[in-house]
Amino acid sequence: MNWSAIASFGPKVLHGLSLTAQDLATRQRAAPAGLAETSAHDLYLAPHCDDVCFSLGAFVRRRRQGILLTLFSNSGYLARPWTVTTQGDERIAAISSLRQREDLAFAREVGLRRCLGGLDEAPLRGFDPFETAKADDDSRRLDGAVTAAIFAAARKDHGGQQPWLFCPMGIGGHIDHMVVLKIVLRHYRALQARWRIAFYEDLHYAATWRERAAGLARFQNLAAPLKPRRSLWPIGESADKLALAALYPSQFATPPASIKPFTPAQRIPAPAHEALWTAERP
Repeated sequence: MNWSAIASFGPKVLHGLSLTAQDLATRQRAAPAGLAETSAHDLYLAPHCDDVCFSLGAFVRRRRQGILLTLFSNSGYLARPWTVTTQGDERIAAISSLRQREDLAFAREVGLRRCLGGLDEAPLRGFDPFETAKADDDSRRLDGAVTAAIFAAARKDHGGQQPWLFCPMGIGGHIDHMVVLKIVLRHYRALQARWRIAFYEDLHYAATWRERAAGLARFQNLAAPLKPRRSLWPIGESADKLALAALYPSQFATPPASIKPFTPAQRIPAPAHEALWTAERP
């Protein structure tokens, strides 16, 4: 088949083919050696309680050290909303406290020190969670608060090997995830002076092929100067990651029983895994 015939498929099909080729290349390429290095000063950025667990739980559990910073830690969302009966501000406080306790249980299970950003999630700020188009303006409004929380969570003197900062890629288009990504990219050079930076595929969103393909296209456009490359990190025993996800019962109508929502969708055979993207070294 010639290039003209391939081009006639349209941009979505072409991107899907490109993504499949990237996924295949990831299977054949060793992960960056630096990502195997761990530090008590590694910083995991979670837009909400549960994001690091769902997206990187197995990776974090193996490393067993670092800092979990949950930025939008004030929340009003429950999978079973009737389980909290209070209303108004008391309801938000009760739900936030419940979710933060779940987050703390996860942090303790995997050896992280947990910090809270204390910011309101999108609906509490008056946004639909998937108003992606408003993320740029919102990221500028929240820039100071988010960067202050990031540097406040960092320990001042890490010494030795430079630690890692792990940032969501915004797959799924949730405005809070996009806000964090845009702020990290905006301040990439300043953050890079303190941390090595990696971006994680947001789960459960990346578990759907269409959402993953669209999210990766958006991320690769935003982060194009970094020439980011993907690395695959096998989950190992699915039951172990499901047990971590189950530490967030408020987010499930029924306990999680399948690993499918917690591994990125691919069109080639692949083990259950988590994924990180890092800047290509010159």
